[in-house]
Amino acid sequence: MTNHSIQTYLGNVHLIDGMGGPVPAEPYALLIEGRTIIAVAPQRELRCPPGAVSFDLRGMTVMPGLIDCHDHLADLEGSMQQRAAIPPSLAVLKTAQVFHDTLLGGCTGIRDASGVDLGMKLAVEQGIIPGPRLKISITILSQFGGHNDHTEPAGIDSRFPKLQGIPDGICDGADACRRKVREVIRAGADWIKIATTGGVGTPIGGPLVRQFSVDEVRAIVDTAHAAGKPVMSHAYGGEGVKICLDAGVDSIEHGAAINDDLIEQMARQGTWLVPTFTVLRKVLEIDTRQPGMLPEYMPRKASWLVERQRESFPKALAAGVRIAMGTDAGGFGHGRNAGELAYMVEAGMTSMQAIVAATRMGAECMGLGGEAGVLREGAHADLLAIDGDPLDDVRILEDRARLRLIMKDGVFVKNTLSG
Repeated sequence: MTNHSIQTYLGNVHLIDGMGGPVPAEPYALLIEGRTIIAVAPQRELRCPPGAVSFDLRGMTVMPGLIDCHDHLADLEGSMQQRAAIPPSLAVLKTAQVFHDTLLGGCTGIRDASGVDLGMKLAVEQGIIPGPRLKISITILSQFGGHNDHTEPAGIDSRFPKLQGIPDGICDGADACRRKVREVIRAGADWIKIATTGGVGTPIGGPLVRQFSVDEVRAIVDTAHAAGKPVMSHAYGGEGVKICLDAGVDSIEHGAAINDDLIEQMARQGTWLVPTFTVLRKVLEIDTRQPGMLPEYMPRKASWLVERQRESFPKALAAGVRIAMGTDAGGFGHGRNAGELAYMVEAGMTSMQAIVAATRMGAECMGLGGEAGVLREGAHADLLAIDGDPLDDVRILEDRARLRLIMKDGVFVKNTLSG
C-alpha cells in the first residue's frame, strides 16, 4: 500500500510544464505530496524538505504525462478469426494488460472513443488495475448501415470481443437517437460519440458521405448537453462535419478533409480537432508490409485522406483551431501513442506545439483542464522524466528506455532510478 503522506522531490529538472511558454534555462525542482504537485520553482528557491524522497534528474527533462484524446483500448489486435477465439472474460484481462502497457508508454490519460465500459474505468479509479486516467464514450452512435454497423455480408456482427457493459450503438430517427444517448449515459459515458461520415474501415460510403440527418444530430447533441455530456464526432469532412458544427458538437475526430469554411467555423466556435494521424499511417504500413491483408478500399481511402490532411491540417493550425492529440490506433497497435507527436510535427507543428497538444490541450479537451496535462501547483502528479530533450526531437518519447520515470497520481508506475 502506497503511503501518500511521503513527499517526493525531483531536483535538477529541465522543465517542460505543458503550458507552451519559454523553457526555463535554470534547473527547476518539483515537490509532490500524495497525488498532487504542491510546488514547482527554480531549484535555488525550492530545496528538498527533510524526510522527502529525493531524485537528482540532471540531464533529464520532466514534462506532463501524455494524453491521447482518441484511442480504443478495448479493441484487441488480431484477425477476425483470432478475435473470435477470445471469450469475454479473457477480453477483460487482455484489456487490463493494454491499460498497463499504455501507461508504460508514457500515456497517463486517455479519452476512449468506444469500447471501454464503466467497470474497467472503475477498476482503474479504485486501484484494482493500473491504467491511464480515463474518460469513456462506451460505444459509437451510428445510423443503421453506418460507420459503427459492423454487420458483415455473411450476416454476423464482426465487432468482437465486446466488453460486457457495451450496448449496441445503432439508432435511427430523432426519438430513437435521444433514447440511445440516455442509454449510453446510463451505461457510464463521460462523452457521447457519434459517427456522421463514413470512414476508412466503412465498406458502404466514403469518408465524406454524410451519415445521420440534421434532426438526428441535433437531437443527440441537445440530449447530451442537457445531461452535461459533451459530444465527439467521427467525421472526416463535408456535410457530415457541417451538421456537427451547426448542432454544437464539441470535438471533431479525424477531420482530415475539412475545407476553409469548416476550419473558420471550428475556430470561431472553439470546436476541438483531434486529427489522428496514426491510424491512417497504420493502414498504409500494413498494406505495404502485407499486401492484400486489408480490404481494397481501406488503403485506397487512407491514401486519399493523407493527401487531404496534408492540405487541411496546416490551415487549421494557422487559423487557431484548438487541437488535441489522438491516435485512433486501437487494434492496430497499443502502447505506442507517443508516435503521434512526430506525425504532428511532420504536418507543421513545432515540437512544443505537439507536446502541448499532447498534454495541456489534451487535458482541456478531455475535461480535465487545470487538473492534468500541466506541471503546476495543485495539479495531479502525472509526469514523465525523459533521458534527453523532446524539444530537440519528439521521437525520443517513443523510446521506452528513455522514459526513466513515469508517475501517475503521485505513484511511480516506472522508476529506473534510485531515490
